[in-house]
Amino acid sequence: MTDQRRRVDSAPVTAGRSLIRAAPYGSLALWGGLVAHGLRFATAVAVDVPSNAQTGPVAVPWPPPGVSPSHPVYGSRSPAEEPSTETAASGSAVSRVLLLAPTPFAASLGDEDVATRLNLCGSAPSSGQWVSVAFGGWVVPLPADAWPAAAARFAERHPTTDLFDLGSGWSLLQMEIVEAVVRTARACLLLGAEAAVGLLGGASGPRH
Repeated sequence: MTDQRRRVDSAPVTAGRSLIRAAPYGSLALWGGLVAHGLRFATAVAVDVPSNAQTGPVAVPWPPPGVSPSHPVYGSRSPAEEPSTETAASGSAVSRVLLLAPTPFAASLGDEDVATRLNLCGSAPSSGQWVSVAFGGWVVPLPADAWPAAAARFAERHPTTDLFDLGSGWSLLQMEIVEAVVRTARACLLLGAEAAVGLLGGASGPRH
């Protein structure tokens, strides 16, 4: 039964990874309803987090019980799937997704982590099948002292001159992934934190 389930689940996961590698943009939806479309992103980024930076869901309450922030319509969460409240050690490398966003949008987030959903949707280049991926987690503006290293890493996927305008027209956000929903025409998978981060593996190739 386990081997059969793995074979069934492998197709949407493969399609999701293929979409993430190819997708030039994603849409970021905040729990309060604000949405930013067409944000460029870089996946599985290791960022040195300053000692005074927020590193987890410590300030904003999780959405109402029984509702998953990454589910496109509705969802549920068992106690075992609750996001960890552990924070990273000061100065340690944390696996995050970076997003390049207009500065006014970044400023609207404030300084505390906000529940959010990163949505990607389209045809998977590997198979041509339609797939959507919705990552649920927490987003916060990246501290300015982490911009140089983060911008260099971001440019590997998106070599854009907008990175020279950081702090003025553009800002970098960092998102901690806690779960994901992968949908195809025949399947809908709810992935926990470890599997969701694993979905990003090998998906940070350059975009031109």
